[in-house]
Amino acid sequence: MADHSAPHPTPPESPTTDSTPDFLSTHFLGPRPRRQFSLFLFGATCVGLSILSTRRALVRRYVATVPHFYQQSNALPREPISLQKEAAEALQIATINVLSFATLMTGGTLWAFDVSGIGELRERIRKMKKQREVKGGTNMEQDKAVEREFEDFLGPSLRKGPRKGETRETEKPQ
Repeated sequence: MADHSAPHPTPPESPTTDSTPDFLSTHFLGPRPRRQFSLFLFGATCVGLSILSTRRALVRRYVATVPHFYQQSNALPREPISLQKEAAEALQIATINVLSFATLMTGGTLWAFDVSGIGELRERIRKMKKQREVKGGTNMEQDKAVEREFEDFLGPSLRKGPRKGETRETEKPQ
């Protein structure tokens, strides 16, 4: 029989310590990345649900147009078609699709730029403005020259009236 009273060797301790978290837990599984990614996942869920509702509405509309087995193919449908109802439903579905896609894109953009909230976004914008002011800001004369050049380029199509300080050709200055 084997002797079970012999001590078992203990495994060597790993060189990593708990004070240095690994890359995966800090950059993908931590509370900040999860909060950033949650808006993206919410948008993706909304897009999926809006696709399902759109498909359901299209299938329901198609099934309503298909005649029953014993119905004549040239007979009018049983339910009258309400154009107002169709337009309202189309507007509702389009609005849901656009809002869900906008939520998805906003969440993805915030996640990509490492922004986790509105306060942080405001702070970053303030820092960018301060850096721009330190570098010299924008040249107001140069901005006005670019605006004038743009107006001259698109002048007739954009201008409804005379420029400031100008009179129309039909009017004579007094």
